[in-house]
Formats: sequence, C-alpha cells, structure tokens
Amino acid sequence: MSVSLTERLVSAISTAPARRGPSRRGFFGGAALVGAAMAVNPWGYLVRPASAYDTVCGSEPGCNDGYSAFCCTINNGRNECPPDSFIGGWWKADNSSFCGGSARYYIDCNAFKGGPWQCRCAEGSCDQRRVACNQFRYGQCRLDIPASQTGPVVCRMVSCTPPWQQFAGVCTSSSATDNRTATHSAPCLTGRPPVGHVDAVLADGGSIRATGWAYDPDQPSTEIQVAIYVDGGGIGWFPTGRSRTDVNAAFGINGNHGFDVSIPVGPGQHAMDVFAINVGGGDVNPLIGSGKAQVGAMPMGVLDSVRSAPDSKVRLRGWAFDPDEPATAISVAVYRDGQGIAWFPTGGARPDVNSAFGIPGAHGFDITVDCPPGDHTMQVYAINVGGGAGNPLIGQGPVQVGIPLGWLDSAQVSGRSVRLSGWAFDPDQPATPIKVAVYRNGEGIAWFDTGRARPDVNSVFGITGEHGFLITVDNVPAGRNTFDLFAINVGPATANPLIASRSVTVP
Repeated sequence: MSVSLTERLVSAISTAPARRGPSRRGFFGGAALVGAAMAVNPWGYLVRPASAYDTVCGSEPGCNDGYSAFCCTINNGRNECPPDSFIGGWWKADNSSFCGGSARYYIDCNAFKGGPWQCRCAEGSCDQRRVACNQFRYGQCRLDIPASQTGPVVCRMVSCTPPWQQFAGVCTSSSATDNRTATHSAPCLTGRPPVGHVDAVLADGGSIRATGWAYDPDQPSTEIQVAIYVDGGGIGWFPTGRSRTDVNAAFGINGNHGFDVSIPVGPGQHAMDVFAINVGGGDVNPLIGSGKAQVGAMPMGVLDSVRSAPDSKVRLRGWAFDPDEPATAISVAVYRDGQGIAWFPTGGARPDVNSAFGIPGAHGFDITVDCPPGDHTMQVYAINVGGGAGNPLIGQGPVQVGIPLGWLDSAQVSGRSVRLSGWAFDPDQPATPIKVAVYRNGEGIAWFDTGRARPDVNSVFGITGEHGFLITVDNVPAGRNTFDLFAINVGPATANPLIASRSVTVP
C-alpha cells in the first residue's frame, strides 16, 4: 500500500516523543490574552489543570463488576487488540464527556476459540476489570470469523471515531448502545498531550502567518485551540476549526483540526511559536512548531533567460514575487542598456516556484520587447507591492540582436575528410535558410547552405524553417587543423559573427 507524504508526516509526528513546551502558567503569565482565552478562570485553571476523570476509572472498575478491562490496561498502554485476538463487535455510549459530547465507541477484542487466553482479572491501577472471562460477541466486525470459532472478550478498545470508519471493511455500522458504560475509563486512556504540526510560517502583508493542524487524542473529535507566541511574547489563543481531511484520514479521526492565524507585526524578521492547548487529560501544552519570516521583505525572483527573438526583438523569461503578498501577481521593470523600457506583469504559471517556496499564485513572466540591432544588456527589476522598500534587480544578461546565431555541434574526422554538423539562423528572418562560411587555419574554403531540419532549435527559439547544416570538407592536410565557422547575415545588421572554432587532428 502506498503512503502519501502527508500521511507519513502526520504518522511520524504522532509517534514522536512529546516536546514539553511552556505550561499554562507560563502562558497566562506572559500573554495578552484575547477571545476565548479571557473567558477561562485563570486561578482554577492553574491549580487544577487536569480533567476530572484524568486518574479515575469511573464506575464498576472491579473484576466482580462483570465488565471487560480496557485493552490499554493489559497491552502495554496500547489502545488496540492484543495478539491472538480480533475485533468482534462494538457498542457506544451517547453524549460522552470523553469525546466532547459525541458518542464514545467501545470495540470488543475477542479471543479465538481454544486460544491461549485464560480468564483473569486485570492488574492495571484502578482498572481491575475482567480479561478473557465474558463469553459474548456483538458481532458487527470480522463477519468472516463465525461464532463457533469465537472465544471470550479479552479486552475492549475505545474511540471517538465510529468503528465502521476507523476499521472500514472490517466493521459494519449496525448500532448497539449501552450508556451505562459512559463513565468507564482507565488511566492509560487519558492524559495524552495534543499533537500537531506547523506547516508554514510566512510573511502575509504586514503580518506573520502560521498554518497547520492540532488535535487532542483524548478528545479527537473536539476542536481545540493553539497558543501563539511572536518573538517570545504570548499573543493569544486561536481556535482550530478548518477542515483537514488529510489529518483525519491519517489518524482515523473526525472533526476540523486545521488553523490559519495571522498576527500584525512591524517590518523586520519575526519568530513565531505555536503550542497546542490540552482539552483532555494532562496539563502539557506542547510546542508543535516554530518558524521565522521576514515581514516587509523585498521581492525576489530570477531572470532565467535572455535571448534574441525574430524581427529585432528580445525575449526575457523568469519569475518574481513579493514574500509579503505571496499570492499576488506583481510587475517587473525591464531596462535595456540602463534605460527603462516598461513595466510588465507576472501572471504565468510557475508550479516549480510555488513548490519551492510553499506559496500560491502565478509568478512567471515571458516578455518580448523591441530592440535595435547590435549588442545590448538587459536588466529586470521586481516591483515591490508589500511592506518593504526597494525594487531589487533580479537578473541581467547580454544579448545580440539582429545578428545571426549558431552552433557547431561536432567536428568528426574520417580519413582525410572532416565533417562539421550544427545550426545557424538570422533572428531578423528566422524562417529563411542562411549560409555558413567555413575557414580552415585562417583561410576561407567556401560558403555552405543551411537547410536541414532542426526541430530542437525551432522549439528552443520559437521559430520556423530548416536551420541545420552538415558540411564535409575533403582533402584536409594531415596534422592539426582549426576550423572557424561564421554565420552570414541576411537581415539589416552587418555583422557575420563567428559561431564556432574547433581544432581536429587528421592522421
């Protein structure tokens, strides 16, 4: 089975050791609280941070009370069926405080008939309930295992997620309810810290923004809050509540556990820390992520290429964006030989840029400008739209306009002959075949026609026509010979540029 990057990420986080962050006491001492945080009773919260059922087992915790033990009590703290057992069925208790007012589901783990499990009492703190004693099966799960092969209930798992969702294909949704078990618990079922992840910390206009997710395994369907610190100072508590179907699928939970928080700040670099606030058992609010962002930053970008184009034009391609408003298309200013030509918008799709910087939007540009024949230098500047100052140079490059272009791909010796292969064309008349002048050791031999198909050249330069050449020079003297190739101009420019110089040894 293939596993997505997101699933691997949340799986790794869910199994990693908890990192202990500032306590609630530290947050209340240092934060200017807003919203829901102000509604909490600070004194009661500080001196009684754990939930009421954190260290109790609820009603009927003894072996003689007749109920089966929780699996985590006998399975090294794991809320799952132990070896030599299977999911046999389930029931629920409605309006459970353990699941934020939603139903809580109890899943029986039955032994196989004749298996190694023997009836005994559990030995886990206050959970002394029965192990492998109750011969019973609700029967909504593992319908492939008949009742005749079913042994007693070894233990029971517990979840706030419906079994037909958590164990899709294993359990049906046929319901059974027993609210008498609503207060049953065990110490190993509570007291887990929240888990989460900060996906990104970035500048957002005049704010620093954090996105990510968090939830409390003790109440996995309940939306919790995250505490935000900026530059070491507490800002406030902010609710989760945004849909994160990837997180729900990875952990087998329901509810909305995403967050997207922006905090206004001044220009400069700022650090943000995010803590997940516990709503179940325990009193740890772990740090789930940190990051830094430059607010009021200058735009950034790259000029990927500068090339001569047909009809005395220059084509410039690249990308640019402003980190303060990363979803916004900005403009770039084009200069030629230090003189401004015009501003041009970005707006072309560049998924490679978006992926590299973790941003949305369309930030590519592909610009064609008029240019007189000759040698020129082109410059491109990114125009600021956020809180920073300055329009930085993102690239510059030389270009020859109206002058033929070309290349010698190879020079191969065969006996007393030399075979020259390459291409050449004049950007002023890009569909017209031109000629190539060949010199050997400084002396002219002849002019040769282009005219061979070169679809690779046409694709790169966006032109038509046949611009390849394949020239054979016979009777070459033995020894070392140097061949110089010149592209012959057919447009308004006057230069016939050297496109290659190559030395070969003739035996």
